Amino acid sequence: MDLGLRERVVLITGAGGGAGPTVARAFADEGAFVALQHREGSGSAARAEETAAEIVATGGRAIAVSADLTSTEQVVAMVERVATELGAVGVLVTATSAYKSEKFPEVTDESWASVVDDLLGATFRACRAVVPGMQEAGWGRIVNIAARSGLVGVARSTHYAAAKAGIIGLTASLAKELGPQGILVNAVAPTQILTVKDGTPSIPDERAAEMAKTIPLRRLATPDDLARLVVWLASDANTYVTGQTISLTGGEQR
Repeated sequence: MDLGLRERVVLITGAGGGAGPTVARAFADEGAFVALQHREGSGSAARAEETAAEIVATGGRAIAVSADLTSTEQVVAMVERVATELGAVGVLVTATSAYKSEKFPEVTDESWASVVDDLLGATFRACRAVVPGMQEAGWGRIVNIAARSGLVGVARSTHYAAAKAGIIGLTASLAKELGPQGILVNAVAPTQILTVKDGTPSIPDERAAEMAKTIPLRRLATPDDLARLVVWLASDANTYVTGQTISLTGGEQR
């Protein structure tokens, strides 16, 4: 099936972390031009650069772009650079992560503000920067990566859960406002995704096996599971799904 993504310009924030590289490659496989955002000096910067280079080496078009998503000026400059080098952004995937574990009474004002702005604020700024171009084109797709905790909560990370819940609310609101202009906005709320970095899984095998016992599909989600869903939501194959938060849980309901 042709998903209509050939030569569409896709901007992925947080592209060097977690499942970001897999999502980027999945779009490139569909012929999309991909921009991978990272934060200069972060641990994921090298992965974003490497992924962009891999896509180019296999005949695709991709660039890695550095931007601090807490800065409006840098976000605007990032989108302008992508437009200059690849074309106007037609698809935005926000995959920024800033998980922090703290007991609630120990959460400081600074910690709360930092986590919420790194997640919800960053998503807001990225959306605001690309929406005018999508409105002008009369077509656009935004897929925000939320989290299951944004729907059901999580102990010892209230700021993270609150920010992800905010992303879900932002998604629903944008879908209502932007739908008349042909822009579809959805969120994906995965449970923990099992990734592998430098040959080391993000969750030890024994722990992953225990977690899988509670999931009807008896396995954890993989980056490929997320990438396939995100690509479909961002494609021409999706003509009517908007304003939704889709749980990627393997059937787990709690």
